[in-house]
Amino acid sequence: MNIKNELEKSIPTSIKLSENDKASIQAKLHQSHKPKYQWKPLMVSIFAVLLIGISLIPTIQNVEQNISPTDSPLAIPDEQEDTVGEPLPPLTEEMKKQYYKQYVKIIEEAMELKSGLNIAVGPIEDFEDEYWISPEEFEKNIQSWVRQHLATERERINNYLITPEPVITSEDGSTTKKTYMYFPDILRTVEVTGDFKTQYNASRKRQMFSSVENVSTKLIKTQSGTWKQTSYKTALIDDGRTFSIQIEGIFELNNAQFEKRFTIEFYCDENGKIY
Repeated sequence: MNIKNELEKSIPTSIKLSENDKASIQAKLHQSHKPKYQWKPLMVSIFAVLLIGISLIPTIQNVEQNISPTDSPLAIPDEQEDTVGEPLPPLTEEMKKQYYKQYVKIIEEAMELKSGLNIAVGPIEDFEDEYWISPEEFEKNIQSWVRQHLATERERINNYLITPEPVITSEDGSTTKKTYMYFPDILRTVEVTGDFKTQYNASRKRQMFSSVENVSTKLIKTQSGTWKQTSYKTALIDDGRTFSIQIEGIFELNNAQFEKRFTIEFYCDENGKIY
């Protein structure tokens, strides 16, 4: 039996394929010849990156050499840097006397503000060597202390003035208004009383202040310490609608005295009511 002849007889002489069959065969042939990965473009990209990196190495090295340690945002500050002024060289007795005189003058100028601070310079005999600093540094420290005190004073008083006390006008016509005085770590309420006069202003068509007399002050009775008014000055401002009164005095507590200066304002509305 001839197997070859039998196979040839079994193969049809012609094969008819549908359009769908042809398309399916072409798709399979195309997939079988398409590589799974595009190796050539990938290798070209990697090689290009390597070339760029190699060409940049000298530039990077030059930049690193030119950058100082302090230019880095993570640089550690020099441990030897000191923000405090350099220590003074040994002072002669004459230099100490000159420094001491400047200390006293600086304190006197600070006390002229009458802010309620009690600042003084101790006896020169009590000064240790480490106490001596330059007059410039001494003045800087005093000014910083005064500024901090005044800032605290404004904050403390403003907190109380959010809900101000009522202004009272008595039967004799005097008007009393409460305000506050601040000393280191203490706040005192003081009553300011004055005899105000108003008059009608035809051009303004309203009542205006005309004068004030007998301005006096006193602490409320429930608070410790004593207050003595030494002087006052008045100024008519805001087109006659406001009286600004500057008051000076001395507050004493536990044998310590504090000179104080503060300002209070009284207002007049269109009907002559004072507040």
